[in-house]
Formats: sequence, C-alpha cells, structure tokens
Amino acid sequence: MLVGRECPVATSTKTMLPSLAPDLQGHTVLLNHRTQSATAIDGWRSAIFGIPFLAAGSFMGVTALLHGSRTGRDMPVWAIEIFAGMFFFGGLFFFAHGIHGAIRKATYRREAAQSPSEPWLYDFHWRREGVAFSAFDDMLERLLAAMVWTTFLLPFAWVGINVHGAWPFLLAVIIFGLAGLIFWFRWAQMLLDLLRYGNSFLTYESLPYALGGTLRARLRSPHHVSLIDELSLTLRCVQEKYVTSGTGSNRSTQVVCYELYKDSTVCDRNRLAGLAGNDIPIEFRLPADEPATNLAATPPIYWEIEAKGKARGVDYEAVFLVPVYKVS
Repeated sequence: MLVGRECPVATSTKTMLPSLAPDLQGHTVLLNHRTQSATAIDGWRSAIFGIPFLAAGSFMGVTALLHGSRTGRDMPVWAIEIFAGMFFFGGLFFFAHGIHGAIRKATYRREAAQSPSEPWLYDFHWRREGVAFSAFDDMLERLLAAMVWTTFLLPFAWVGINVHGAWPFLLAVIIFGLAGLIFWFRWAQMLLDLLRYGNSFLTYESLPYALGGTLRARLRSPHHVSLIDELSLTLRCVQEKYVTSGTGSNRSTQVVCYELYKDSTVCDRNRLAGLAGNDIPIEFRLPADEPATNLAATPPIYWEIEAKGKARGVDYEAVFLVPVYKVS
C-alpha cells in the first residue's frame, strides 16, 4: 500500500506577479491548476453582468442578418456574426452560470438547515463508489478553448489584410495566434493522454473521510500502466480566492488556487508493473487542523488527489476530488 508522508508547504522561489504571490499565511499559488470556479463572479451578480453582453450580441446578430449588405460594407457579414456570437455566448455563459449558482446556494441553505452536521450530503453530489476523471472531457474543453481563440482572431485578420493601413491588426493577430498555439499544443497532449491511458476512476473506501483520520482509496490502473516509469500521488487541500490586481481601467479579477496542505508518495516502475490490471491502493493520513471541504462556497475549499505519471512520449495525469470533512 502506498502511504504518504507529510510534507511542509514550501514557498515558491519563482518571481511572480503580485496577484500570484503567496497569501498572508504563506500558502503558495498553484500555477495552471484546474479550478472548481468557472469564473471570478457568481450568483446574481454574474447573471446581471451577462445581460448587457446578451443584448449586444443579439442586436449585432439580428442587425447583420436583416441588413447584411449595408452592415457589411466595410466588413463581411460573417465577421460581424463572429463578434455577435462572442458577445452573445459570453453573456449567455455568465447569465446561466449566475442563475445556476443562485439556485445551488438556495438549495444548499435549505438542505443545510435540515442536516447541519452532515455537510457531505448536500455540499457536492458525491458518489459513494468513487469519482471519475474524464480525460475525454478534459481534451474536449481544451479543443473548444483553442477553437474559440482561433475564431476570435479571424475578423481581426480580415481587417489587417483587407483594410488599407490596418497592418497593426495583422501584426496583433500573428502575435496572439502564435500564443494560441499553446492551446493547440496542450490539446494535442491531452488527446494523446486519452488515447494511451483512457479515463480514470478513484474508488472511495469510505464517504466521507474524516479530518484527523486516514484516507484510503484505490486508483483503477490506467491503460498501459506498464509504460509509466514513475507515478506520483499527491493529496492536496486547495483554497480558491478571487484576486484583483491593477488599478482603474486595468483592474482585473482572476481565480487563484492556494495550496493549504500537501502530502505525496511515489510508486516506481517495478511496483506499477506488478499492479498492471489491478487497482493501486492509496493511503494518506489526514491532518486534524486543516479546513474541511466546502465546494458550495464561493470561492470553494476542497481536497483532491493528483496522479501524475512520467513516461516516454506521453505522460499520465488525472485529478480526483475527495470528500474530506469534519466528522463529529
């Protein structure tokens, strides 16, 4: 059985932007970490924020359809429709996200009043058998992000090519297009990960896991596990925060993940070869003095197990939420 050893939280030695600096307690930032918060605004504020974008996108789209020949004298209708779609679907996202968040909050408060000592029953839709990590969904999300980024640049490219003196637009498209290759590269990595290892599943041995107790779980061996040279398993407590940086018109707010606690263990190639086709047992001792899971909060606090496998060609990666709560 793989047993983790408690590791102190180390502060990063890298130079970071002020918004990505450790918090006041010295907890380090998890760069490029998957977030549970879809955006840094939620509830009715998100819904209201999305309405002007919905209206603007609808107006632009309808105008381009009804008066296409006149509207598109300086820009083709397809380019206007792309802008309209960006506004409309962006606004729709914020509106739907806000309404969903408001309903979830109301449901949480109602169920919390009924079972205040058992938050795991209503904090998140936990499955008693365990949790899946869908490499397919991960890959699809990255593909959509890459496609949206590329599509957004197309109207600016048209302006840069066809409008006299608009070469700065073309230059900007080239620069941002090269930056966008990161999306496509990451998508290719995720696709290869999916094709080689498939989806993953972590089986819980209990629900919930109690702070101060022991977390035992079993990781279903990924496909071609024998190709992995080293598998690292990390138990982590993560707190998300909405961090605002800049001043005036340059102010921006982003979701930042802070690592409150970390424990890890490593499984070498020989151990993995013996487990091919079987579940990989995992065991961690949980601290008693760290926060409990609160996924219904905005922003949330949660516990996760991250599995990373080093291999020739394509590495393995999966992340699983685990239900860690205070149990009386």
